[in-house]
Amino acid sequence: MLGGLAVGIVDQLSVNSRDAALLAIDSHPNKTVAHLSRALGRTHSATVRLVDGLVRDGLVLRRTGCDPRTVALTLTESGATAARQLRENRAHVLNELTSSMSQEEAAALEPLLEKLLAATARDAASRWRTCRLCEEASCEDGQTCPVDAAAPPDGSRDE
Repeated sequence: MLGGLAVGIVDQLSVNSRDAALLAIDSHPNKTVAHLSRALGRTHSATVRLVDGLVRDGLVLRRTGCDPRTVALTLTESGATAARQLRENRAHVLNELTSSMSQEEAAALEPLLEKLLAATARDAASRWRTCRLCEEASCEDGQTCPVDAAAPPDGSRDE
C-alpha cells in the first residue's frame, strides 16, 4: 500500500527536473551547480544544461560563488514566483490527500512519516534531494528534520 501511495502522490505532484531544480535553489540559494547536481541526483553536465535553460528562461541567475572558481545559483523574481506556485500546488495535493483524516489521525501519522523519512537518509546527498520537496516551515519552526538527523555527515565543502 505504501508503494501505491507514493506513486499516487508523485503522479499528482508531477515534479520534473526543472521544477525540482527551482525548488532546490529556492530552499538553498547561493549554492553551486555541484550542490544542485547532488540534490537532483543528476550528472554535473546534465545539471549544467538544466541550469542553462533556467537562466535562458529568466528563472535563475548565476553569480560568483564564495570561491571565485565556483558559480552560485539564485532565483530571479520569476523563478521565486514559479517555486512558490510549485509549493502551493504541493500543499493543495497533500491537503486533499489528508482532508478525510481527523486531527488525531493526522497527529498519529506524523511520527510514522518521520520514521519513513529518516529511512530515506542513505547518504549525505539524500537530505538535499528530500528537502527540495519538503515542508520548509517545519524546519523553520525549530523542529528537527528527520532526514537531516539521520543522514551521514556531508564531507563536501559546498555548503
